[in-house]
Amino acid sequence: MKKIASFYFIGLAVLNLIMDSLHSKFSFFDVIFIILAGLPFLIDKKWLYQLFGGLVSMVGLYIMLAVFVSNVKDVQQDQVQALWAYGMGYVISLVTLFFGMVMTGFVGINLKKSII
Repeated sequence: MKKIASFYFIGLAVLNLIMDSLHSKFSFFDVIFIILAGLPFLIDKKWLYQLFGGLVSMVGLYIMLAVFVSNVKDVQQDQVQALWAYGMGYVISLVTLFFGMVMTGFVGINLKKSII
């Protein structure tokens, strides 16, 4: 399951590179994100998965808090955005938090097939 989580973060980094290349200009900083996201998968050490998963879990919590604060601020100012804007932020932050916790080992899912 840690490999799937690693591919999720590599996919996010590649998607970020593609979207930045389409909408603005290509930057070397985006390539660094891809290398950092692929580092746990390439090195395949438990401590690196735990370190990367912990960092990503904190980022997921920060994104969730930022989306919540933005939602509350917009409600107070009567400038409510569409539900998909906040919903997308919550979904991305929850999925990122889940995969980060999988990488750290807080959430364990056993995908082995049982033979009957």
